[in-house]
Amino acid sequence: MRKLTLVIFICFLVIVTFSQNVEYAREIVERLASEDFHGRGYVKRGDWKAAKFIGAQFYENELNKFNGAYLQDYSFPMNTFPGKISVTIDGHILIPGVDYVISSSAPSVNKTFSLVDLRSKGSNADSILAQLDVNNDDKLYLLNDKNTRGIYGRTIQNASAVAIITEKTPYWHVSNGAVVEETVWMKIREDRIPENAKSLDVKFKNRFFENYQTQNVVGWVKGSRYPDKYYVITAHYDHLGMMGNDTYYPGANDNASGTAMLMDLALHYSKKENIPEYSVVFIAFSGEEAGLHGSTYFANNPLFPLEDVELVVNLDMVGSGSEGITVVNGTLYDDLINHMYEINETNSFLVEIKPRSESCNSDHCPFYQKGVKSIFIYTRGKELQKYHTIDDTSDDFPFTAYDGLFGLITNIIEE
Repeated sequence: MRKLTLVIFICFLVIVTFSQNVEYAREIVERLASEDFHGRGYVKRGDWKAAKFIGAQFYENELNKFNGAYLQDYSFPMNTFPGKISVTIDGHILIPGVDYVISSSAPSVNKTFSLVDLRSKGSNADSILAQLDVNNDDKLYLLNDKNTRGIYGRTIQNASAVAIITEKTPYWHVSNGAVVEETVWMKIREDRIPENAKSLDVKFKNRFFENYQTQNVVGWVKGSRYPDKYYVITAHYDHLGMMGNDTYYPGANDNASGTAMLMDLALHYSKKENIPEYSVVFIAFSGEEAGLHGSTYFANNPLFPLEDVELVVNLDMVGSGSEGITVVNGTLYDDLINHMYEINETNSFLVEIKPRSESCNSDHCPFYQKGVKSIFIYTRGKELQKYHTIDDTSDDFPFTAYDGLFGLITNIIEE
């Protein structure tokens, strides 16, 4: 009986210890996605506040520093909207982030526009706008939500303002915020436009930073056998920040989730009983949403020799997992993906590991372009599909495949 009790206690201890990792990750997601960090963007220095928080965790876990600091400073150009944004259609007040978004390239504006509906003209927005007459300063053109990828947010000759009409809550991006254009672009939900609407009144001010000062956060654990060889775990901690002084984008899955797993892995390997044979570096990037700025800067200004990197594992949007994971660049490395299959078959960590071809869609890319073996992992599942909206919150955050993905990564490093 005493022996059985001991076995039960040990099993319970193992379960609780592993569960605590998930709870730690949940706490990190909740913290980073809270209003205190203002969406981890470039209004109210949300990125700086998040970086300090991550650095404090690295310090508490006694991670090593490169060059005596956890922060790697750099800058990039960024357009922001720090003040109040007001949009009304025929006197009806629209809610920012819910009913509409403003392109990150927009200039300041305070004007009432006459609405000109061009949706019946077809779906080729480029050709439609190219036919506009001159002197259209007081008109806002409504277009279908199609074929605008190449022109959205850019200056359009003879068009002061353009609105893309969407069926759902519009996504917001800050990737075109490196310059301020002359045309004001918006995305507006179709059901928020009254029938036969005549005018739209819009008022806001932009603030452009030619060199916005930001930072990556870097810590590492020294390997016991191969201290000069590195496994690198990366995740971007930034998100979209604030659109105006009231609307913030929490970014729980994108990418507080990947940052939380990175920090949990850092906590794991900081413990004496888990010291790895290879050194493990943990890099939390800013500037990903604005154009992979943080990872590009690091790859061009590495704090250790990139030729000594065994593998880069980038984690971005890992909050779901009911359908498994996708490994971007997985088809490039047969040895690695086959090893991942073997680990998963032995341990039943994940429902599926799906390799994907090369893509420059997250922070693994600048390393891969430098010749470093690099993959990007994201989870899949219908339980978590919020993306680039104010609804990407930490409420009831699933972390469906958290334990399995954590186990897969640690097995890759330790084997």
